[in-house]
Order: sequence, then C-alpha cells, then structure tokens
Amino acid sequence: MKFVKSLLISIALLSILIGCTAKESGVMMQKTGLTTINDSVRIKPGGSHEECLELKVGQAFDYSFDASSFVNFNVHYHGDDEVHYPVNDKGVMMGKGIVDPRTHDFYEKDNEFYCLMWDNLNDETIEVSFSCVLRDK
Repeated sequence: MKFVKSLLISIALLSILIGCTAKESGVMMQKTGLTTINDSVRIKPGGSHEECLELKVGQAFDYSFDASSFVNFNVHYHGDDEVHYPVNDKGVMMGKGIVDPRTHDFYEKDNEFYCLMWDNLNDETIEVSFSCVLRDK
C-alpha cells in the first residue's frame, strides 16, 4: 500500500512538472505531414506577441486562439515590397481559421514564413492560448 501511494504521488508530481514545462516552452508534436503547436503567452499592456511559422510549398495551417481580453490579431507575411495580411481582425477575444498559401502570392518558391500576431489593447497583462496545425495539402 505504501509503495502504491508513493507511486501515485510520483506520477502526480511528474504530470505537474511536464505541464509546467510544456506551458513555458510550447508544445510541438510532429507526425508525418502534420505538426501541431500549442502554447500560451502573456502579453504586457500595449505589447504584442508574434509567432512565425515556416511553410514549405504544399503546406497550409489551421489556427485557433482564445485571449483573456480584447486583442488585435493578424496573420501576415512579407512580400518583396510590402506586408500582406490574409487575416486582420480588430478587437477580438478569439479566432479560428485556415491559411492556405496557394491562395496568396509567394515571394520565395521554396518556403514561406507566415506570422500570427496579437496586440494587447488593454491596460493590464493578458493571456493568449493558441494552437496551429501545419499540414500537407
């Protein structure tokens, strides 16, 4: 009985430790043709957070997020002379969508960098939890 109790306590502590590590560094899992990123970030008042993804030709990604308060959110990529915004939402607390580079102009044939960006519109620190799934089309 004492051994079982010690084992359960060890498992519980390990679960807490893994959870804390995942939250601090984000979680990235890779499977054939599929990469998932889950993370949560704190954004200071007036600050922003940017998460950039490298997509190879033929890849797309799904995204979703929840914010503890209102943010301006965009998905953007840099073209030869300007920044392009496939998604540009103002004053939202959540979002969800699919970004398929085949519907945008590439500036480089081998890969494309897309960035998700949240701007904190508040006088207090907020938290944003997000998920991205990169997949082959």
